[in-house]
Amino acid sequence: MPRSRPCRLPVVSTANRWTSSACCVRFGERYRFNGFLSRPMAAAVRSTTMSESTKVTIRDVAREAGVSPTTVSRALSKPGRVNLETATKVREVAERLGYRTKNLEPRQDDALRGMILTTTSDLKYSVFADFVDGMQHPCIERGFILLTALTEEKRNLERSTIMRMSTQVDGLVLTSSRLSDSTIRKAAQVRPTVVVNRLVNGVQSVVCDDRPSLTAVVRRLKALGHESVTYIAGPESSWQNGLRWQALLSACQKERMRLRQIPGPQVFDEEAMRESYAAFFDNPTTAVILFNDIFALQFLDVLTAHGVSVPEQVSVVGIDDTTAGTRSTPTLSSIHIPRGRMGTQAATKLIGKLLHIDDGDSTPIVSYSTFVERGSIGPASAEPIV
Repeated sequence: MPRSRPCRLPVVSTANRWTSSACCVRFGERYRFNGFLSRPMAAAVRSTTMSESTKVTIRDVAREAGVSPTTVSRALSKPGRVNLETATKVREVAERLGYRTKNLEPRQDDALRGMILTTTSDLKYSVFADFVDGMQHPCIERGFILLTALTEEKRNLERSTIMRMSTQVDGLVLTSSRLSDSTIRKAAQVRPTVVVNRLVNGVQSVVCDDRPSLTAVVRRLKALGHESVTYIAGPESSWQNGLRWQALLSACQKERMRLRQIPGPQVFDEEAMRESYAAFFDNPTTAVILFNDIFALQFLDVLTAHGVSVPEQVSVVGIDDTTAGTRSTPTLSSIHIPRGRMGTQAATKLIGKLLHIDDGDSTPIVSYSTFVERGSIGPASAEPIV
């Protein structure tokens, strides 16, 4: 008499756990997460009691998943019309019950974890927080968790973060990345990737064109009688820094204004900023444009410490249009960048790729900045700065 084989129940892992070293905190603080998409063991056991010959209907799937038949239909044929958690639950139930339809095809989103990683330099600067805030809304709407890793302007930290996390998340949004184009392209080969404030060939980009607003700044300064401008640059690794310099160079040439560049600090550090600004007094100009509002606000303090009045002796313009600039004395003229909208566009584009509802257009998404004039600029002064 042949041996009877023991009945084996299907084994389904309920762990699906991972450890993240970056979830809205700096590296070094570790957290554990449980994958909310893992299939319960009890469900696997129940599936063994069903007869394979039983014809499963869409109502059976709806009843088991706790949703309406209409929701089941949408989840299986048009998953973009329901949130991620519902779509995944319905597809898992349909698969477990043996429900088949000609529209049910294997999809990559079957394995989605429901998590997106964004990297950013530092949330203490409101600019980066605005981008992240914009990303959060479409993530919540579609049932994704947004994880934020702080890279502190360090390439090695950004690279290692992406390498360690890319296997644990569904996609990446890289904000003002300092990585090389080739490194970003490699990351995009592992996980769907969108870059913000950066153009990378072959990778979806969301950028802001500052050229029209910088041209408007130069024209306004020219109208106020300024003949020379100093640009205090940002980090050398910043893609935006190079574009802003080229835009200013072109605008000043058209307006026949003298333009010089002073290397700015490579990190957002007050002492480094003061050291960079010292070079301005060797050959001062009546107008100064700085890489961002952080630099500009610190420069206002330095000018005050040297007894230089703004805008009576020097006109100052920042870039980013932060809240802090509206509270300074004088209020800071700046260039407004629609950061929240850009963050939303980046997350929406990435989620569209993940859920296969994207239109497939990889053309860069371009927004435009605007010049906001406030109290920090005025007519050029003939009084020399000592």
